[in-house]
Amino acid sequence: MSTKTPALRLHPDRLLPADPALRTMARHIYDSVRDLPIVSPHGHVDPRTILDDEPFGDPTALFVTPDHYVTRLLHASGVPLDELGVAQGPLDEASARRAWHHLCSRWDVFRGTPVRYWLESELAEIFDVAVRPSAPTSDLIYDQVQARLAQPQFRPRALFQRFGIEVLATTDDPVDDLAVHAKIGADDSFPGRVVPTFRPDRHLEVAAPGWVAAVDALEASSGVGTGTYRGWVAAMEDRREYFRAHGAVSTDHSHVDVGSEPLGGGDAERIYAAARAGTVTAAEGLLCAATCSSRWPAWPRTTA
Repeated sequence: MSTKTPALRLHPDRLLPADPALRTMARHIYDSVRDLPIVSPHGHVDPRTILDDEPFGDPTALFVTPDHYVTRLLHASGVPLDELGVAQGPLDEASARRAWHHLCSRWDVFRGTPVRYWLESELAEIFDVAVRPSAPTSDLIYDQVQARLAQPQFRPRALFQRFGIEVLATTDDPVDDLAVHAKIGADDSFPGRVVPTFRPDRHLEVAAPGWVAAVDALEASSGVGTGTYRGWVAAMEDRREYFRAHGAVSTDHSHVDVGSEPLGGGDAERIYAAARAGTVTAAEGLLCAATCSSRWPAWPRTTA
């Protein structure tokens, strides 16, 4: 590698204020909390990753394809999504390296973003990468990260403990039986705590493809009929209580439209019936999603 290859050096105060007086104070505050345990209230880690504790596959599968912030920025800079392996499952080595090369060769598009901060911190502080990502350094970095991932200390449970994670909240569909969480909780060899989070998104957008199948699955898991809007609400309440009883302490929603004005009269039942029949319009779907999401108050505060 050429001696002109830019080094990847992270300044320890890179997120602190520029003003010297404020920086001194910020550094003092940061130093007092940096080693405290992590309580993560929101994340998208598959709980089976913790249960199975299998080695991560390759750098692309870890850093690129599952991260929509990374793939969106690369796609916006002209990279086709299929070149990044999005929604393709496990990639062969050539495809994985090609996607990784796209990331490294377009490193400048991440400048000034939290994504770049995360990636640089991970590469330098966890995988000991000392050169800045670029087209010429792509394979070098890929090989180094790949070699680290093969080591026992880079398996999921080892990293969980290395990072000082005390509680990790996952993101789970209401129809999930949470059996994986139960197995993790019963494993005395794992000292961490992994809790589910109630995420009902695919059951709320009534005009979205697959919604009818999702609601049928909701009925099967709850044992409550979802033929009417009232039944749907009861089924959701049943599943939410199930989650609460199995350790969940929060919900996590994401909608196409964030409006939350309730529908009046029988409009909710009418739109719901149209959705079940497959005749609902997109505009009606947004109204019903807003009503669905406003059905529940904030989750009662509990100790995580």
